[in-house]
Amino acid sequence: VSDDMTITFTDAPTANANVDQTICANNPDITLNGSVGAPATGGIWSGGLGTFTPDNTTLGAVYSPTAGEISSGSLDMILATTGHGNCNAVTDTMTVTFTTSPTSEASANQTVCANNPDVTLNGSITVATGGIWTNGGGSYNPNSTTLNAVYTPSAAEITAGTAKLYLTTTGNGNCNAVTDSMTITITAAPTADANADQTICKNNADVTLNGSVTVATGGIWSGGAGAYTPNNTTLNTVYTPTAGELAAGTLTLTLTTTGNGDCNAVSDDMTITFTDAPTANANVDQTICANNPDITLNGSVGAPAT
Repeated sequence: VSDDMTITFTDAPTANANVDQTICANNPDITLNGSVGAPATGGIWSGGLGTFTPDNTTLGAVYSPTAGEISSGSLDMILATTGHGNCNAVTDTMTVTFTTSPTSEASANQTVCANNPDVTLNGSITVATGGIWTNGGGSYNPNSTTLNAVYTPSAAEITAGTAKLYLTTTGNGNCNAVTDSMTITITAAPTADANADQTICKNNADVTLNGSVTVATGGIWSGGAGAYTPNNTTLNTVYTPTAGELAAGTLTLTLTTTGNGDCNAVSDDMTITFTDAPTANANVDQTICANNPDITLNGSVGAPAT
């Protein structure tokens, strides 16, 4: 006596974790895109210690890796079938590779002078293909995408005494942009004051100078061919003009700052006007008789004598 039975073989379930992914370390969330085939009714992700959003049974979940997983440089995500009846579970693996994040280095802070404010920038980036400078109200030469551009602060920044620039990476691929900042401190410019113009008489022609400077450590007088006593680097020196300068009637002396640091030198002028010396004329000699001795004088004076 015999009896028959029929065995029907159903297809095995399938799991597809999808293609491997390359993710940037500073933008590491991974959008999963798994799929399963019948008879499986679902799937579950495993292999990572991070978090799944909304959960690890969502085939299209977003996985946020741990810092340790990012540091290790790679991670295997495993998708296993669920709800597969009398079939064995099937798994598939995808590998996530974490690439290095971009870096931005705006370089060290700089101090410049208000009358020499151009700043040579020295930015650097890694991983990204470029960078852009932002936040300054001034101008970049040749442009703001040149890492070693020359930045000229705006008048408002010079007045404020400071400017802050940001260097942000560009061409970041799947990474987030990275920004670094630098501060420019703008110090006051030197000043030079040669003091007020002077009018000097030709027969009393020594000129007492009374210059002053700020910010700079000193000053130097120039513009005359005469002599400075004690020297032309003394702000309150005495200047003795030449005969030619007296004859010319006028002379301009210039006081220029020295010891300017990273500032440009500053100058100021003063004009000396030489007036004619007064004259005195007692008139011609006289011969007077002893018995008629009164003498009529007939003197005269010339300007500026009154």
